[in-house]
Amino acid sequence: MDIKIDFHWQLTQHGTEYQIDDVLFQMLEAIEQEGSLKQATDKLGISYRFAWGLLNKWQHLLGQPLVIMERGRGARLGIVGEKLMHAKRHLNASFSPELDNFSTELKREFEAILDHIPRDSFKIYTSHGLAVGALRELINQQSNFKLDLHYHGSLESLKALKAGDCHIAGFHLPIGDLRKHLMGGYLKILNEDQHQLIYVVRRNQGLMMPTGNPKGIKGLHSLLEDDIQFINRQTGSGTRTLLDELLLESAISSDEIKGFQHEEFTHMAVAAMVASGAADVGFGIAPIADKFNLEFLPLVWEHYCLAVPRILVEDPRVKAIIQLLKSNTFHQQVEDFKGYDTDRSGELVSFDEIF
Repeated sequence: MDIKIDFHWQLTQHGTEYQIDDVLFQMLEAIEQEGSLKQATDKLGISYRFAWGLLNKWQHLLGQPLVIMERGRGARLGIVGEKLMHAKRHLNASFSPELDNFSTELKREFEAILDHIPRDSFKIYTSHGLAVGALRELINQQSNFKLDLHYHGSLESLKALKAGDCHIAGFHLPIGDLRKHLMGGYLKILNEDQHQLIYVVRRNQGLMMPTGNPKGIKGLHSLLEDDIQFINRQTGSGTRTLLDELLLESAISSDEIKGFQHEEFTHMAVAAMVASGAADVGFGIAPIADKFNLEFLPLVWEHYCLAVPRILVEDPRVKAIIQLLKSNTFHQQVEDFKGYDTDRSGELVSFDEIF
């Protein structure tokens, strides 16, 4: 049994309800990326006639053009089209991880009530990211066990591992001197005698800006400028803790950063806010910036690892995870996103190497 919870979009006008099909959002995003209605329809595999009819329907209902067609210049989104697309992106980015967590728990409860015997499942707590999402898809497609992936911050995931609430916990730690200020909380939970570390990816964290970097942001000190609106990650997340340390290292007071108190709970939500124009800059990982077609200014590389109890290292499910991390399929999927390095994916690494 699999349960998927998603958003339902509906417009009610003069007592009549109209369902907004997801293909409309897909089409708006494709038009933004391709700059052409024809290329957008080719990308989505739908007919030009169908796309034109769908746009006309919603432009008539909303009373505003979703897409502006210009002879010889292709197509671009109108103000309403941009608003719809960015609203969809922001909702998905902000709430999808929590909906995924809820779906997993609900599935388990239903299976217990219905007395189903599910495939052997394995639970991982880790922060939201494209690399772990790709790993889950491969495991569910190619392995004999079902991976239950729950999205939580690094420290929260490690605490869950210690409490026995999960089999494996994912965490990220900066490479270089910054790790000394952040690793203490992790090492209160992990120790080399009881845990083995499995390398997932090396990833890059930095500043994300709209295409073209219109505000000319050059680094952390640019965040102090009066006309710069920042969007932050939530207190307690590994990324927020890393940013706090970078600001401290650069002698920058967060009180002087406009928007520092405005928080989002995922990298994707931060990127969506920047892409929509609601913020000028955010802090997050390069692959997410690439996914949202944002400019990226790299600041620090990180290790992204899985911690597993040593008593489970020889478990067939752990071995399957290691083999998939080493596989060409995983590498090809992850390397489609900028800012991931998979050279060591699947390696068993020592505490000395990471900490």
